[in-house]
Amino acid sequence: MTIRRDESKLVSGLSVESRILGNETFAAITAVEGMVLGSASRARLASMRERKLTHGEQRAEIIRAYLESK
Repeated sequence: MTIRRDESKLVSGLSVESRILGNETFAAITAVEGMVLGSASRARLASMRERKLTHGEQRAEIIRAYLESK
């Protein structure tokens, strides 16, 4: 028996879109936690926004940048 699930829903029943944080919200949360982005990270994020990368492309670019820094 194959169980198919709606990929746009999570276990809680909320859609993925309802769990996405905006830039300002994310910045406020990280500031409270004492985390700040370096200049290279800010530039990378600005570049990704300009190029309108998909979520998967953004994730791949961030992972690649992290691995290259090691």
